Amino acid sequence: MVFLVVSSLVIANPMSPQQTTSNAPIPADASPTVQVVDKGEKIMFSARFARDLTALEVESYRALGLDFGEAPRSIGSVYIVEASEVALSGLRNDALFESAQPLTNQHYQIPRDVSAQETYARVAWNLRDYSGSNITGKNIMIADLDTGVQWRHPDLLFADGGVYYWLDVNTNTVFDNGTDGIDGNGNGIISPNETLYSIDTDKNSAFDLQYDWLWMDNGTVSGAIDDLDSFFIVNDTNSNSAFNPSDTLVGLKTPKTKYIVEKSGGNIQVWDRDANFTSCTSYDVDGHGTGVAGILNGGHLGYSRRFVGVAPDAELMAIDIFGSNGLTVEEGLIWARDHGADVILVEVGSWTFEFLDGSSNAEVMIDTLRSQGIPVVVPAGNLGGAKRHTNSAITGNLTLSTQFKLPSGLGANNVYITILSDKPVDKGSLIVVEPTSSGALAHLVNLGVGYGNWATTQTANFTAYAFIANSTRAGNHMIAVQLFGTIMDTLTWSVDMALPTSGNLHFYISDDASSWSGGAEWVSPTNTHLITWPSTADCAISVGSYMSRNLWAPGYGWIAPYSAVGPRVDGNPKISVAAPGGWDVLSTWSNDSAWASWMTGVGGLPLYPMFGGYQLFSGTSAAGPHVAGAAALILQVRPDCGSHVKDLVEFSAYQDGFTGPLFKYPALPSSNVWGYGKLNVSAAVEEAMRMPVVHDITRSPTSPQYSDTVTVTANVTGVDYVRFEWTPDSWATHHVSNMTLTAGLYVATIPAHQYNMQIDYVVRPVNTSVVVAMAFWQAYTVNDTTPPTILSFWHNATATVVEPTWVTVAAAATEPVNASGVWAADIEYTVNNWAATNIITMQYNGSHYLGTLTPLPAPLTVRFRVAVYDAVGNRNVTAEVAYVIQQPATTTTTTTTTTTATTTPTTTSTTTTTPGAATWILDWIMTNKMVLAAVGAALVLILVVARRRRS
Repeated sequence: MVFLVVSSLVIANPMSPQQTTSNAPIPADASPTVQVVDKGEKIMFSARFARDLTALEVESYRALGLDFGEAPRSIGSVYIVEASEVALSGLRNDALFESAQPLTNQHYQIPRDVSAQETYARVAWNLRDYSGSNITGKNIMIADLDTGVQWRHPDLLFADGGVYYWLDVNTNTVFDNGTDGIDGNGNGIISPNETLYSIDTDKNSAFDLQYDWLWMDNGTVSGAIDDLDSFFIVNDTNSNSAFNPSDTLVGLKTPKTKYIVEKSGGNIQVWDRDANFTSCTSYDVDGHGTGVAGILNGGHLGYSRRFVGVAPDAELMAIDIFGSNGLTVEEGLIWARDHGADVILVEVGSWTFEFLDGSSNAEVMIDTLRSQGIPVVVPAGNLGGAKRHTNSAITGNLTLSTQFKLPSGLGANNVYITILSDKPVDKGSLIVVEPTSSGALAHLVNLGVGYGNWATTQTANFTAYAFIANSTRAGNHMIAVQLFGTIMDTLTWSVDMALPTSGNLHFYISDDASSWSGGAEWVSPTNTHLITWPSTADCAISVGSYMSRNLWAPGYGWIAPYSAVGPRVDGNPKISVAAPGGWDVLSTWSNDSAWASWMTGVGGLPLYPMFGGYQLFSGTSAAGPHVAGAAALILQVRPDCGSHVKDLVEFSAYQDGFTGPLFKYPALPSSNVWGYGKLNVSAAVEEAMRMPVVHDITRSPTSPQYSDTVTVTANVTGVDYVRFEWTPDSWATHHVSNMTLTAGLYVATIPAHQYNMQIDYVVRPVNTSVVVAMAFWQAYTVNDTTPPTILSFWHNATATVVEPTWVTVAAAATEPVNASGVWAADIEYTVNNWAATNIITMQYNGSHYLGTLTPLPAPLTVRFRVAVYDAVGNRNVTAEVAYVIQQPATTTTTTTTTTTATTTPTTTSTTTTTPGAATWILDWIMTNKMVLAAVGAALVLILVVARRRRS
């Protein structure tokens, strides 16, 4: 894939055909293929199944060529696997397998102070949680899937390094930079490693408590800032906004970043604050992740600092999804979930070769995370006004021409076109009309069938690659086109579509030389349906952006011109809220990244390129972390509300003269621009505090068997009642009741069900005075850990047998109703006391499993038993039986000839008499009639037939 990322949000474009062979998902309409496991090149995919896989099923798929790694990595029923395309194609008719999609590629191109008041975050900070602490995000972990972070920035260090008095060396009552310091050894003298220096972020040559930092050069490198140097902020004890000798200094010590995650040599590299941060070689060379971090949890409350993030006491998990060291989005989501993320922010957007309907595996993972209590925030994207989209109705059997052009001097070598249709496209045609100096040239484009199954059309100036594919959701079909080569600019190109039936088409365009805007564009654009993947996920909190200062047009309060507008292509309004992000949010700057010269000193703000400095941060990328920070505050108050953060954010949004009147939650949002309105952090937190408190929801047994009645217990307070719903068939049938209050706990039961059935259930605590309804969704799959019961075990072996001997074995087994069922039986035998085990598969005749130990050479001691398995793999075995094989006895027979006139010599011969196997069995039957009668007439018949065949 090619990924385009720009200043305020990442843009992701899928893999082009020149970069790889097809590594695409299996199309929904694919024809069945032979199930063959090959040893071809393996590619990383996300594979979606109908449900979570059991351990035995994982091993079965491994045998078919799906590599799950040492331990399966999954969110819900979506797994990361490595497999060849042939191996995946063999799963097309598999009952559990649903789809496979290539992972988002890890090679990308890089496309607060006012906002804290604007979003009412300052009000929320003054609220108290149930323990009496200020609500600042403490003990909440936020994962940011982004470009990494410059964890050394002083705004991203906790103020936990101790309190110090500073020494005014010149006794002039003002701070002298490079002279004054902290007398650490108490000798009354400031030594070089005790001297304090100012980081003058606003470049006014005076120390400003709001912006500037104090730095002590006591690290490993003298004269330069390094990882072991110390940083301080001033505690303005007399609140006069000046740095006085009576003010104390507070050390900045522990990084707010707990983890930095990237890849090294294809393996995930983790930099852990508690283990190896001082040797960290990860740098945020783009600066995007550092800007996001400043809005999430930057700054320090209570120390006269002007720039403070929404959740300043939260911790950060910085997961790099960019460049050669980046994880994929899917890998990042799994890593975040597995390592304790409470909130996940995904700073990536794509509109090319995406269905944009919530159907991709990454979007399904986001939905699953919400159900697991982890809210996922995704900026809606910056396609507003970019002319990257248009839509038109198409009349059946008539050609629809849609024009695009490239600006002069763009220098694009690739143009990407995505056409989404609400009608099937497999019988359609596509013509690209190329402008040339000598006139227009029409090229009929070949269309491959299946996502990523590129067909090639060669022209004189460019190559067209194209495929058609179907979404896993009905009514959405794609034509994907890439034009590679000499792409004429300034002149108008045309895409001519024809379909046999009338429908509606959405056209999206991008290129390899621009980012959100300024590149290839439609001549007649439509400024709707602009929300980018994966913000299109059903359960993603999709965030738009509005202006929070008057630095740029259209000015304070208005929606940012570039903020993406809904709805989704299937009509889902999708936008949740808007938050500040209009090239006017000040946030932390990584001095490992490039500085934009236009930003220097804008609006008289402290914007200068230096360590510890600030940048203007914008776009829905800046809006997203405002909402993710709000989620952290909500979860500090109510850790049980993760699945409801989206509802709380939408319910609490406020409206003003800029938004106009909007529908209130829980009605569907009436605005494709604002969603429910502007983010209101304090209102969301206050609503969360009014909701019922769910202390615990338990299930007994935890892993129910087919014979178990399941008891669900909810420890809930602050409710009028608790409703309970469950289904054994994905809500085709729906059982509803109120839970019974018993000894302060709410209890409900679910009857026993058949093995492997998935039971979904939801607990709904109801407080009729609270608008946001709580629902806790859980599920289990009925298990079977009980081995089969062996009803009978019969054999014809005796303690000693004579070579050659056939030993016949029979066994009967059963399992209860609802269990997985008896699956197979084997004879296990050994001739070396189980140093090695041999297996004979037994055959089932409708009532018994039958098998035969064929003759073995004497002298040997044979031990055997019968192992019976159920469909899960549970195993039961009979007692061991042993017999000794002896050589047959030797009989001497003397033959004497008759003596006549001629004397004939006497001949003596030795003959070994060995009864045949069938004869032996028949003899045994005759002497064991009573035993055989107990086994049954059917077995007699089998033995007699065997005798006849072997006679």
